Amino acid sequence: MLHVALRLLALSAAVALCSARAQPIIGAIWLDQREVFDSTADEWFFAAPLLNTLHTTTRPWVIGDELLFAVGDQLDTALLYESERNLRRTGLFSRVAMHVDTVAPDTVEVTITTQDFWSTSGAVLVGSGGGAATLGAEVEEFNLAGTGSRFGVEMLYRTENQIGWQGAVALTWRRALRSEVNVSGTLFANRYRTLQQLALLEPYRTLRTPLAWSVGGVNSFGSDFYYRRGTGRYELLPFHLRRASGWISIGTTDQNEDRLFATLLLSVENVRRIAPEFRQAGDNSARALLSLGSLRQRFRRISGLDGFLVEDLAVGAWGAATIGYFLPMNADGERLFYIGGEAEQSGFLADDRAYLFGRISAGSGFQRGQARYTAIESYGLGHWRLSTASLLVARFWQQTVWNWNAFRQLVLDNDIGLRSYAVNQLVGDNRFLYNVEFRALPPWRLWIFGISGVAFLDGGTVWMQGAAFSHARFHHAVGIGIRLHNLKWQEEGGILRLDIAYNLDTQRIGIVFSSNQLFSAVRSHLFALPTIYGSAIDTE
Repeated sequence: MLHVALRLLALSAAVALCSARAQPIIGAIWLDQREVFDSTADEWFFAAPLLNTLHTTTRPWVIGDELLFAVGDQLDTALLYESERNLRRTGLFSRVAMHVDTVAPDTVEVTITTQDFWSTSGAVLVGSGGGAATLGAEVEEFNLAGTGSRFGVEMLYRTENQIGWQGAVALTWRRALRSEVNVSGTLFANRYRTLQQLALLEPYRTLRTPLAWSVGGVNSFGSDFYYRRGTGRYELLPFHLRRASGWISIGTTDQNEDRLFATLLLSVENVRRIAPEFRQAGDNSARALLSLGSLRQRFRRISGLDGFLVEDLAVGAWGAATIGYFLPMNADGERLFYIGGEAEQSGFLADDRAYLFGRISAGSGFQRGQARYTAIESYGLGHWRLSTASLLVARFWQQTVWNWNAFRQLVLDNDIGLRSYAVNQLVGDNRFLYNVEFRALPPWRLWIFGISGVAFLDGGTVWMQGAAFSHARFHHAVGIGIRLHNLKWQEEGGILRLDIAYNLDTQRIGIVFSSNQLFSAVRSHLFALPTIYGSAIDTE
């Protein structure tokens, strides 16, 4: 019996050794870089050579920095797929593909094919909806000199709240000096507000990245807007905010299991506001937040939901629990303990025709045994594919607070998702919004553009703390729209959206013009920092 067992053990070891040896070695890696306009495709036209000349093709080392394999490594298809996703996530390429060729029984060669997006935009910005309009221009380069860095300048005239002219300059130096660190800075100013921001970030770039961190500072001053409910009128709330913050996160690196994260966030701030009643949650307090999170990601390629380009969707789940402590920085600060948590889950159903995503988060502070800043928020999203070129998409978004003894303001208008409703008139402490869209994305192409159409129903309400949700009045809009998709530009900024919305309260038609989808048909699960739930408010 012992003899048979030993023979079986030896046979198993031999099979395992042969399997290991059977894994081929990567003998060479080839880059096949295509320009923005490909002369072998239908997109080619008379000015394509000039535009290709004006565009700097992505540097080979930018692609190389995203690869998780090298010459001499054993072939690991999981690393190939992740490298392909990493390249798409940079937003630099309209096409990414990897092909493996067997050149010998134990050797393969990997060919990486990429095609650049057109990365320079010089655009006239025109937008309208809800009684507000914008007009201006921007110049943005998101692949500066082929390095993957981003630089943008914007000048915009806004009629909302008589803001007038505003300007912004933003720079992101990606992988500064070929390191893992991104450096970003922003300067924004209009007649009411100035924002100066600087940050260093080393993110979780891959499924095997063990550590991420960031440090940064914000200096913001000017005036927030306090909206009088139902009138469209506002008061100015002068403020000056200085904040320094940093976080560090440690994550497990086994890509085949749930990734676990431990994250510590520290911040200190000094805020001056016009009056105590306009103090916001956490003002003039140092805070320490510690979270433990778990992330499960299963990646899928998708297209034909928001547009026509191929994207990577992370299906799975995310959850985190947070504890924290607030320490007053001066007499206007506060001392309290904090506890909160969040959970997300998503998946495909009905032979992949249906998709559902759900998220819920809740948290509360405690001060001398009394609850403070209690908040709960939920978000649901789903779609049903009716055919290869049409789908039904819906979402809801609920935000509710109790014991919120600080200034709070949520707006329900055209900008947030209730199309054609006047900006800044529907205001409350709590908000509920839903949107339903029928989307048609036919395979027609007009040169480098795709065309899609929608029919939609929007609805929502806002209400104050202490008021019953059942007594809140709902507001609705219905309409149709058309989208023009630039297939040579990033999906997030390559859409022109025109909606014709009928306001069921005023029984008037409004025109909405924008440069993005109102909401996406899917949502990926991603690592998230600990936060004070419910602290985000609408101040402009």
